Amino acid sequence: MAEVEKSALRALFWKDEILQILYWMDGEGLGSEVPFVQVLSLLSTNEANLLFHVDKLVKDKVLIANTEEVSRTSLIQLSDDMKKEAGRRFSEAFSGYQKAGHGECGPDCEFCYGKDGVKLENCVHNCASAH
Repeated sequence: MAEVEKSALRALFWKDEILQILYWMDGEGLGSEVPFVQVLSLLSTNEANLLFHVDKLVKDKVLIANTEEVSRTSLIQLSDDMKKEAGRRFSEAFSGYQKAGHGECGPDCEFCYGKDGVKLENCVHNCASAH
């Protein structure tokens, strides 16, 4: 039988992972209501474990499912109250990876600023303005 992680610590971990993946999927245009199996394919866990945690989150009104009992054929989505929370968690988890786009480089951009923080004349990103 597949392992189900029932400890409080693992429940927090899986809540965080599930909220972030649903937020990301919605933001990428993959849908706000997604198939359970699609979420399973993106997370490193077994089906029984994910079913356990998704079911718990549905019962806690964190998620909404289109079926009364969560199964591998269910569609799941963030509840309206959790969308902002999921966005906050996603932002915190990936804040170090999110950088400004071209034209928005700051003094920490090694391609547009010298070691002294002064804008380079040959800025490779062709930033719109000097900062």
